[in-house]
Amino acid sequence: MAGRHALNRRSAQSEVEGFLIFHYGGYGCVQPWPVFGHPSLDEHWQALEAGHSLPLLEQALRCARLDGEARARRVSWWSQGTVPQSHATLTSFTEHEDDAALMAFTHVKVKMSAAQNEELISWAQRHLAPRIRLDFNEVPTQLEFDAWWHSLPHSLQVRIDWIEDPFLFEAREWRIFQERTGVKLAIDRALSDATVSPEWLSVWKPAWQEIPRAVVKESLVVTSAMDHPVGQAWAAYSAAQAGVTQVCGLRTDHLFARDAFTEAMGAWSPEWPVLEGTGMGFDELLEMIPWTRIR
Repeated sequence: MAGRHALNRRSAQSEVEGFLIFHYGGYGCVQPWPVFGHPSLDEHWQALEAGHSLPLLEQALRCARLDGEARARRVSWWSQGTVPQSHATLTSFTEHEDDAALMAFTHVKVKMSAAQNEELISWAQRHLAPRIRLDFNEVPTQLEFDAWWHSLPHSLQVRIDWIEDPFLFEAREWRIFQERTGVKLAIDRALSDATVSPEWLSVWKPAWQEIPRAVVKESLVVTSAMDHPVGQAWAAYSAAQAGVTQVCGLRTDHLFARDAFTEAMGAWSPEWPVLEGTGMGFDELLEMIPWTRIR
């Protein structure tokens, strides 16, 4: 899928490759991010052919199984549970600048670097309503991040809802920073049973891993992996089934060039669309794909 801008702060990558699977009568999405340590797309394909296990494959197969079970019963995923609202995910401060749809979001999450102080301040002055969430992808050092935080005006600091992966996770240092500044931190890359804590938010990507057993529902935020709408549907369904109450990051279809699947998602908004069909939906589009049997 072709993105409109670089999709994270660890890479200038604006396109992502993956593949859809059809198994158990349902569908799933495999879209690795090698920049975050995932095996390559070819390695995932080879593992699937050989019947070997990889975390992203296991999650895609689980998605396909649950989708297939719903299709067999002729029921929609979206009649089961309530999908939480989404924040607006932006990868650039100029993205959707003139888009009226942005006004509907109560929270905006921006992919951020410590060198973008002026851009952030300027953007916040032009958009006074939404709460701001920032994602640093663990790029700054702790010293760089601390200097960045203290360079912000207080009027902007108090608008920040939380900051995701500000620097490499270390429980003591995160705790000290939160206590000193009052800003909430959110853990994504290092999320595991060992790092889950009610002290910070847990950002869970269902495409990447199972939900940690120790997770605290009230502190759980679910996001897509900026993947195909099939992967986004898996994130939305997982959030509904987990009973998540936080505003999440599920609607990332707007980050990519439009195609039949993103068109089926409808207008970009905080609401998850009730996709027509059985299981996750997209019935006709998925049936039209020329599938290749691999084993």
